[in-house]
Amino acid sequence: MKETIYTTPVTEAFGECGEGDCPFCIMYNKLDENSIDFVMGPSYMEEDVRMETNKTGFCGSHMAAMYNRSNRLGLALMTHTHLMQLNHDLNALLKNLDYDAKKGLFKKGKKQTAPNETSDYLKKLKDSCYICDRTNKIFDRYIDTYFYLWGKNDDFIETAKHCGGFCLNHFFVLLETAEKKLSASDYADFLRITIPLQLNGLKTLEEDLDWFTKKFDYRNTNEPWRNSKDALIRGLKKISSVTVSD
Repeated sequence: MKETIYTTPVTEAFGECGEGDCPFCIMYNKLDENSIDFVMGPSYMEEDVRMETNKTGFCGSHMAAMYNRSNRLGLALMTHTHLMQLNHDLNALLKNLDYDAKKGLFKKGKKQTAPNETSDYLKKLKDSCYICDRTNKIFDRYIDTYFYLWGKNDDFIETAKHCGGFCLNHFFVLLETAEKKLSASDYADFLRITIPLQLNGLKTLEEDLDWFTKKFDYRNTNEPWRNSKDALIRGLKKISSVTVSD
């Protein structure tokens, strides 16, 4: 099957992943970096982008990632207009609140729903992030592309067989989505290939981690590391989808 702009990121990730790497983590991390670059590039001056960032803001991890980029002015401008939006919204929610602090009561006839409305607003804001939303939206299309390739491309299936399995998070996504996206026969093949692939990868990782811990015993000082030197890193990636390195 001919590569397209939609299939290339998926096939490349499966081609790049080494032992212990989850190809979907590779895709997601690249997307996330691209989303940060997009926001911190000229797009932050575009009105439609700024309207969205004003409304949703950013999660803490992406705020930190943007701060570590070189465009402090861009981040300051986005933070300023987001704060303007935040102040506007909070003032609108709380302007009718009339509370007698001494008596611990709301004054008669005044709105008493403001605290709850404000809590709902702040909770929604806390859980929103422009970069997370952008990355997740594109990543969902990558999941769809994966299952499209699974049903159409035998060469891709052969490549997928040798990826070493997936992190638990993305393994869950695949299991949850597969039956909806694949025909009955393709779904059966998917389970037949993917489940042993995942279980064998986890078993190998378990054995490598076991030897990694045993290498700290002085009696094994002169024994070879075998395939366990990076077992802890691979284990953390597999279990928690974290990005760690030596």
